[in-house]
Amino acid sequence: MVLVDCGPRETDVILAVRKVTGQSLWRSRDLAREAPVTLVAGLSAHSAQSAVALLQGAGARAEWRQEPEPGDRTAPWP
Repeated sequence: MVLVDCGPRETDVILAVRKVTGQSLWRSRDLAREAPVTLVAGLSAHSAQSAVALLQGAGARAEWRQEPEPGDRTAPWP
């Protein structure tokens, strides 16, 4: 699942990234500002679509990709 763009509601997106990744608030802020970045890999289709919906609801542009595109950064999984 890729965070493409943080959008105008940065605080809401940071909180959504934290919920999706389980990372600290500080790390979630860094991830949101590093977009485009792969937040989570290896999720089921349903989980990935739910995470994308959560991020989009917070104002971010996010998408689910089967495989990361070359050059995408990947967030470490806790």
